[in-house]
Amino acid sequence: MSVGSERVTIVNRYIPRHGAARFVAAATALARRVKAEGDPGVRSYQFFCAEGGEARAVVAYDSPEAWVGHHDIAMGWPEMAALREAADLVEIAIHGPLSEGMRAWLERAEMMPRVCHHGEAVAGFLRTHG
Repeated sequence: MSVGSERVTIVNRYIPRHGAARFVAAATALARRVKAEGDPGVRSYQFFCAEGGEARAVVAYDSPEAWVGHHDIAMGWPEMAALREAADLVEIAIHGPLSEGMRAWLERAEMMPRVCHHGEAVAGFLRTHG
C-alpha cells in the first residue's frame, strides 16, 4: 500500500440479537454467497464473534467502487436479511477513502449516523505473496 491507496477496509461492529450461534450461522451463509457471487473487488470478508459479546465483520475492498458494488449486489439477498435479523449493526468504521458514491449509498440507507471514518492511508505497505 502506498499513501493515497484506493483500498478500503471496513470494520462493522454488531450486537447479536439471539446469541452467537445464530449470528455465526447467518455470517457463514452470507460469506459463502459473497465468495461465490459477490463483487470481485471484495478482497477479504471475515466475521468474528465472541460468545455472549459483540461481533465484527472485517472486509477489505479494492476501492470505494467495489464497496458500492458489493452493497448493490448483496443487500437484496436473503443471506443479508438473515444477518440483519441476527444482529444489530451499531458501527461502521471506514479505514481508507470515503467516496461520494459511498456517502450517497450510506445516506440513502440512513446509515451515516453509524459511520466513523478513520481517514485515508498516510503510511504503510501491503505485502503480496506469489
